[in-house]
Amino acid sequence: MMTSRPHYLMLSRYIDGANLVTGVNLLIGALALMLLQQGVFLPVIGLIFLAILLDHLDGWLARRFYSHSTHKRAFGKQFDTLADLFNFNGVSGLLLFFQQPNHPWLAGVVAASLILFGAIRLAHFTLDTGEEEGLQTPYVAFVIINLILLNQAGLLSDGLLLGLAALTSVLQIICVRIPVLDTAKGLTLMATLLGVNFWFTAPI
Repeated sequence: MMTSRPHYLMLSRYIDGANLVTGVNLLIGALALMLLQQGVFLPVIGLIFLAILLDHLDGWLARRFYSHSTHKRAFGKQFDTLADLFNFNGVSGLLLFFQQPNHPWLAGVVAASLILFGAIRLAHFTLDTGEEEGLQTPYVAFVIINLILLNQAGLLSDGLLLGLAALTSVLQIICVRIPVLDTAKGLTLMATLLGVNFWFTAPI
């Protein structure tokens, strides 16, 4: 009778290609947070978009190659949820806050709402209700970084930036299904929009 080999680290129980990509994504978010603390903002926007790409990649890998491993997928769902909250709500919220030094209280409230409402949406998603409601967190981060680019270029006032960011935050928790494009088309469109925005508005 074969016995399973012992595990000395939790990581060895759950590691596969999809979860490895999620781990790398968390490291990218940590790097972005460190850069924020140093006042380096433009690379943070690039890292957030890279995190969006990797989030789609780990989901594709999980469905394509690792769906047979029930316990790894259960872990991966929770792991990915934490990575999403950190990268797309935490980092993008803090980026918004640091970009608005003239409105610290208002920017702080909006940034905090991005994190709180993101946590609520992601917790709801993990319940397996079968309801894909609200705006997904990667798209929230994408909207925020584009609004920030427009604001820093002088094309969007601080008030309008914070108002649209607050609206985007609330969209995470509305009980309405928000349709999105399939992965390939969606990522292509996002890369194009961000590239055009960056071209006309950078540097910060």
